[in-house]
Amino acid sequence: MFSFELSELLLLIGYPGLAAIIFAESGTIIGFLLPGASLLFTAGFLSSQGILDIRIIIPLVAVAAILGDNASYWLGAKVGIHLFDRPDSRFFKRSHLERTRRFYAQYGSRMILFARFIPMVRTFAPVLAGVAGMNYRVFMFYNVIGGVLWAGGIAYSGYLLGDTFPQVADYFETAILAIVLITCLPLAWGFFRHRFDRLPAVRAIIFDLDGTLSEPFTPASPDTIKRLEKLLDIMPVAFLSGATLVRMRTSILDQLSRGHENILALPVNGAQGYAYTGDTWQLLYDETLDTPERETIMAALEKVKSHRDLTDLEPAGETVVDRRGYIAFTALGVDAPKSAKLAWDPTSEKRRSIIKDLAVLLPGYDIYVGGTTTIDIMRKGVNKAYGIDKISTHWSFHAADMLFIGDALYPGGNDYPVMTTGVRTIQVTHPTETARIIDKYLNRRDSDTSRT
Repeated sequence: MFSFELSELLLLIGYPGLAAIIFAESGTIIGFLLPGASLLFTAGFLSSQGILDIRIIIPLVAVAAILGDNASYWLGAKVGIHLFDRPDSRFFKRSHLERTRRFYAQYGSRMILFARFIPMVRTFAPVLAGVAGMNYRVFMFYNVIGGVLWAGGIAYSGYLLGDTFPQVADYFETAILAIVLITCLPLAWGFFRHRFDRLPAVRAIIFDLDGTLSEPFTPASPDTIKRLEKLLDIMPVAFLSGATLVRMRTSILDQLSRGHENILALPVNGAQGYAYTGDTWQLLYDETLDTPERETIMAALEKVKSHRDLTDLEPAGETVVDRRGYIAFTALGVDAPKSAKLAWDPTSEKRRSIIKDLAVLLPGYDIYVGGTTTIDIMRKGVNKAYGIDKISTHWSFHAADMLFIGDALYPGGNDYPVMTTGVRTIQVTHPTETARIIDKYLNRRDSDTSRT
């Protein structure tokens, strides 16, 4: 019987073997094959019967789980650095790695904590955190909490149940099965939530550009253009991005074959607004920086170049780019290779530290994390929230009737200001997620049409 096999296994391997298995489940790639949660519960139950000592079990398994995740993190961190330099192949896409990096920058803390309670996921989550360059101190904080709650908690549950209801031994296999099913519940909930998630009914959709509709500084794919053309048959669409109008046209607008009557373009983080009229893009408003503002920002940037995260860098190309509506500071330079940009500050921690220094020097400006290595500095209040208000006024839509899709809706990201407007929002980590959202709206239209 399965329960007796686990009990006999524990008696055979003892405390060192138990610690080794818990370590291996988190610290090795093949660890997902091991019965971690079941073994913990069994160890706790045997402790309640006086066979093992719970006072040894709980700290032992908690430390083993923490060390296992730590080993997996560093495995991923060492491998991840080299993966950023690898060319795309049939089995490896750097875009997938970038998607993972962004996901952990935004959701990593929750992932490390809750992954502990999901079979298989807890084996791979710390490896991916290392590959993604998740901040190590943040990782360890949630690693320790998760290790104690998962390993210590399940072992103590077995002890408490066995101590309170000794007759549970007659239903031991059922109890083990219940533990496995309970730990699978978060995975099942996530699947059904994703599978049956209903998108909000809206009258217009607003898109960020880089990281949302396309890879950074890369034109949108033909498939994305086709989706946008179909979406324009349903509702108006706006583009609200840090890109200039010229790059917006190159990446998206000029590829659309159906015309631009239902489109608004708000480049440079909403400092400008354009509508297509006749055969040209007509300027609706212009809130770009004036000369004194530019000089003030440039002077502040000169002062922060002595920041500890900047002193050892050798930038490739310009580090300060004037976008007119805002000034972008890119620490590695505009000509730095993509692999270096992705690896320098994947969690945005370095840029947030620099922003703290800039905020003291520039109290009258909004400063946000943008792109992979950049910091965006703009006139206070003239940000993407300002752009949302302009779109709402132009189309006479309430903010709640529109949806904004972006990849930087986390605090400090340059999409985050839209959260104050009341507009509906969806955070994405890669253009493929945006494509799925568009497809859902298109499928909804097709479903509504078929019913009529």
